Amino acid sequence: MYFLDEVILPPGEKIRRIRSYLGLKQYDITGGKVTRNLISYIENGKTKLVRDTAVIIAEAMNEFAEKKKIPLNIDVEYLMRDEVAQARILLERYIDNLKKYMNNEHEEFENELNKAKNVFKNWDIADKKAEIYELAGDYYYKREQFNESHINYLKSLEGYIRFSNHLKTAELYSKLGRCANWLKNYQESINLNNYALAILENENVDNGYIEKRVLFNTALAYKKLGLTDEALSLLEELENRVGLKEAQYCDMLLLKANCYFDKENYSVAKKIFHEIVDIAMNNREQEFLALVYMNLSELHLKINEEEKSIEYINKSLEIRLNTNYEYLEEIYIELGKRYRDIKKYDLSEKYLVKALKETKMKEKRYIQIDVYKELLKSYIYGGKDSSIDELIKNAKKILDNKDYKVNEAKDIFFQAAHYYIDKNIEKSKELLEFGLSI
Repeated sequence: MYFLDEVILPPGEKIRRIRSYLGLKQYDITGGKVTRNLISYIENGKTKLVRDTAVIIAEAMNEFAEKKKIPLNIDVEYLMRDEVAQARILLERYIDNLKKYMNNEHEEFENELNKAKNVFKNWDIADKKAEIYELAGDYYYKREQFNESHINYLKSLEGYIRFSNHLKTAELYSKLGRCANWLKNYQESINLNNYALAILENENVDNGYIEKRVLFNTALAYKKLGLTDEALSLLEELENRVGLKEAQYCDMLLLKANCYFDKENYSVAKKIFHEIVDIAMNNREQEFLALVYMNLSELHLKINEEEKSIEYINKSLEIRLNTNYEYLEEIYIELGKRYRDIKKYDLSEKYLVKALKETKMKEKRYIQIDVYKELLKSYIYGGKDSSIDELIKNAKKILDNKDYKVNEAKDIFFQAAHYYIDKNIEKSKELLEFGLSI
């Protein structure tokens, strides 16, 4: 690492600062071969530093530092490096650090990103800007911060377009399309993915990885828009692609099965789900197996096989409990709903209470309202008035925090008011007024 290597300076200013740090006068670094006036002109930016002079200055500085035992790392290339070259070297270092911190805590990555942004304020280096903002987009995407990811990908795309990197431009369009799906901007996702394909085609760029990603994400967007035939057509094209990895194949099958599910073709959907189960079990893919079991649970619920639905959701839960699954509350909520559907209200309450404990432990207050809503339904169907009153009291406590959904919160009090209308008109009126006041 060079002296002053975190600072971008003109060569003359760099020489002046190093000289001051060493406690030298201008004539001390002439080596007896150039004039002091020339050193002055160089330091003030009136004369360009040339290699021969840089050699003389570097030798003089290193010789003095060695005598005084001052650690210094000075060479000709370092002294002559202009500001753009210095900025580029700094940015390359930040890129290496960003890659190193990609899986680390938020603060380390953010610190390096902010350093790079400070460089960009003065030095517009398009290729490095594109690379750094793409890394930032990937970082935020992995953390499900899709708005932030989208913003950084856009900045990266601008850089790749500017220096005509067609492959990376297509890849960035595909990454933006993937983000748009998560942000529920499905038509935008389709458009972005089509841009990616158009670039690959127009520029005669062959990249199977991007093409497969684009086909999948476009199919997903079509499915979300209810255009299942269009989605299935793309999935058929994807299925026929050479070199589809096993994980990609399973993702494709899962989306395909869900398309048939949406078309109410449950027999085909069920067949595909079980094909995925076989693949996942053979390869010991427990995470994927748990996901497919959840899908099978929903399918059996749709065809009025409630007990079978509960069997599959419990299989999913068993796997999740053994793998420290982050979203256990979601499975508990679904189990609570399933047991309520078959009028097993005590079991419904049991799992919804578990879901509530999970959300409180993880401070997911925005989900607590959802759990309270489901618990309220179970208590209403089970005629548990005292439990309803306790739930209302607890629901009121979390309304001071802003991490709740206003309309869902209103629903709790409106539903309870409706329940009490024939049992306790005063309580019903009080709950209705409270709901309207939120």
